[in-house]
Parts: sequence; structure tokens; C-alpha cells
Amino acid sequence: MQITNKVVLITGASRGIGEVMAYEFAGQGARVVLVGRHAETLKEVEHNILASGGEAITVVADIAEQQDIQALTKEVDKFYGQVDILINNAAVAIFKPLMQMTQEEWQEMTGVNLYAMFQLTQAFLSGMIERRSGVIINISAAVARNGFPNLAVYSATKAGIIAFSEALAKEVRRYGIQVYAICPHGVNTELYRSLFGTADPAKLLSPQRIATEVLHVAAGDSTIRSGQTLEISIT
Repeated sequence: MQITNKVVLITGASRGIGEVMAYEFAGQGARVVLVGRHAETLKEVEHNILASGGEAITVVADIAEQQDIQALTKEVDKFYGQVDILINNAAVAIFKPLMQMTQEEWQEMTGVNLYAMFQLTQAFLSGMIERRSGVIINISAAVARNGFPNLAVYSATKAGIIAFSEALAKEVRRYGIQVYAICPHGVNTELYRSLFGTADPAKLLSPQRIATEVLHVAAGDSTIRSGQTLEISIT
């Protein structure tokens, strides 16, 4: 798929991997929809993209809330009318023993990491089916493969992302829609440091590395096929 002029929606676009992906896609001529809860940082990303000659719009939304998803889809329809590449990147992780986890914390993690992915995919999939074209990329994490203590719920949500992606890819294959999961191992982001503490950056993946790989997958330049999970490690 050519990236130029494609509409790319990225959740969690105000920082970390999402922010770098936004710059990467905009640099390739995509029209980027920046989605997140923090208006000030999203607007800064939008400003940087526009200043460099790219195209982007900001939509402030709590994607765990159905009414925000509905408002988001209306904004996208007003500006662009469609989404060609959907990147479900936003994530919430709470580091806590399972016995201390509250129902509210469970709902927060499953709401952002799984429910929002379902809601956004369902919202934009119908247009992809109608056009018989589209790419959906869901960002998982290494804990999906080897769960980490005090991250049982987060690990479960990230494993769910992989299963969701594999099943959906088979479901929509006949419409020409590609679905992938990306599973990075240790990325130097604020989220990683909040969970595991400071680490040697040389031993972690850079957000730029992940963004570059996602761009290759979206463009069809990767070795993986729809329904597969791309695991990215430092080695």
C-alpha cells in the first residue's frame, strides 16, 4: 500500500511509540489523525507535523468511552471521510499484585487495551470492507508471550491483542484487509520506565525502531503476512 495521502489513525499519539509513528507516517505523506487524552501534547505533535510540511489533525478522546469513540468517528468523517490505516497503539498498564488489583483498575486496562481496540476496529472496518482495502495494526508487548509478575492483567490484555488480530485477519481476508500484531520486547518509553525502572537504553529498543517497522508493515514491505505477529527484539 502506498502511504502518501492515506489516512492513518494512531491512538496514544501524544508520546512514546505513538508520537514517533505519527512523525514517521506524516513524513511519508500520510494524513495523520492524532488521538489521545492529553490535548496539549497532542497539539504539540500536530504543530510539529504541520511545521514540517505534513498533514495532521488532533482528536482528544478517551477511547475507553463509547461516546468519545462516536465523537471521534464523526470528526474523522468530517475531515477525511475514511481511515485507510488504523493503528491501535494506546495502552494502560498498572504494576500491582493481582490480589491488590481493583475492579476499577481492571476495567481501565481492559477498557483501553482491548475494548477500545474492538470499538475503533468496528467503527472503521465497515468502510474498509466497502472499499475492499485497509490495514489494521495492533500493538502488543513481550508480556503477551511471557507474562510478568505484578502485570497479570496487562499481560492478559496484550495476549488478547494477538489473538484478536489473528482471528480478525482470517475473518476479513476475503475483503483484501490486512491485520497485524506488533510485539516489541522492551522499548525505551515512559511507560516502560514506569513499570521496570531505568534501564540502559542500549539494551532497549528505540521508539523509532518500532515506528519504522510499523511503517514497513503498513506499506506491505515487511516479510510477515496478514494474521501474523511481528516480534521485535534488540538482537
